[in-house]
Amino acid sequence: MRQIEHENSRLQVYIARDEESCRRIYQFRYRVRIEALAGESAQADHKAKTLSDPLDRSAFHIYAAIGSAAGEIAASVRLSAGMADKALAALTSQEGFGAFQEFGIGAISMSSQLFIGPEWQNSMAASLAMCAVYKLARRSGSRFDFSHCAPSLVSLYQRLGYRRFRDNYMDDELGYQVPLVLVTEDYPYLTRVHSPLMNIAREMTNPPDTGAWFTRNFPDYAQAPVESAMADDEFWRYLARKLNQTPNAGIPLLEGLSYTQAMAFIRAGSVLNCKAGSPIVKAGQMGREMFVILSGSVRVHAGQDKAEIATLKRGNIFGELAYLSEAPRTADVVASEDSELLVLSQEIVQKIMDKMPVIAARVLFNLSLILCARLSQSTRDLVTATSMPHNANDTPIAAPPLQKQAKGN
Repeated sequence: MRQIEHENSRLQVYIARDEESCRRIYQFRYRVRIEALAGESAQADHKAKTLSDPLDRSAFHIYAAIGSAAGEIAASVRLSAGMADKALAALTSQEGFGAFQEFGIGAISMSSQLFIGPEWQNSMAASLAMCAVYKLARRSGSRFDFSHCAPSLVSLYQRLGYRRFRDNYMDDELGYQVPLVLVTEDYPYLTRVHSPLMNIAREMTNPPDTGAWFTRNFPDYAQAPVESAMADDEFWRYLARKLNQTPNAGIPLLEGLSYTQAMAFIRAGSVLNCKAGSPIVKAGQMGREMFVILSGSVRVHAGQDKAEIATLKRGNIFGELAYLSEAPRTADVVASEDSELLVLSQEIVQKIMDKMPVIAARVLFNLSLILCARLSQSTRDLVTATSMPHNANDTPIAAPPLQKQAKGN
């Protein structure tokens, strides 16, 4: 196994200055999404093994590499600055962006295409690259840096200081996405969440009116709890309130774990807020996360007619099959009501398998029990359906109701 702690000290951050450096980044993206994660993209060039899109031509490309600019790439990200990128002019006309129009195109930027090498998920590579993005965004005059990410990366962005500002959405290619914004001049907030960006912001001018404006216009998101910034005990109490019981007892996945063991497992997760009616999982898309319902409920739909096959509530999990097998999702999942989900990525399990095998063994055992119970129920349902008599049109004939027995029999 690669010694991440040692390699962290060798990581350096660079801006791609020529076509060759950009080509290496596009190849890195391809290796991560198409080869390592078995994903798909209409922008992929399978012959050249690159992944790029039109925004790349006018954007800044930042990457973390080992040792030198020509070294192995560990993470890469793209920054599009408002005044330098005409493609962003239409951004504030999209749903949820309207309030930002008063600041003008020169005050916005967008960081996107964050890719992290699979073996670098637990390293500092992504944070180092995003710190460089922050410096570059501030130099470009950005007061708001927009981004979006998969649920498994929400905790990373939260630790940096990004916040939600509109509803999540389903992208046909990327799957469920969480829209985020970094109020770059909100130094008090960066300090509150212990963002690594606060040390950079401290050396800059940070007018307080930007953060105050965000709080006035997006009060629900500005005041939302930041789970990644909570201490362990505070986070545990937060989960206990959501579940109305201790997480050990409320989440079957954590049964048999002590407080310390359960906390070690879930601390790398992200808490995701979903509006009623919001699609969370789409059949056919690749998935590397599973979800634990903290509050609310979800509906599961499957088959060509998208029939509802299950309703899951607090404490239940879903998405575990794709999580384990890296296979396409087999059903759609939609929030029945406003819900909060704990998102667990594959990387946390791999990390715990390496560092705390006893915890990983218990969690995987619990997961196997959950899967066995579902398989058993599916088998019973199948046996019941196939054992019912059929008519000439091959339609099951409902069994007659049981007659009450006479007294004394």
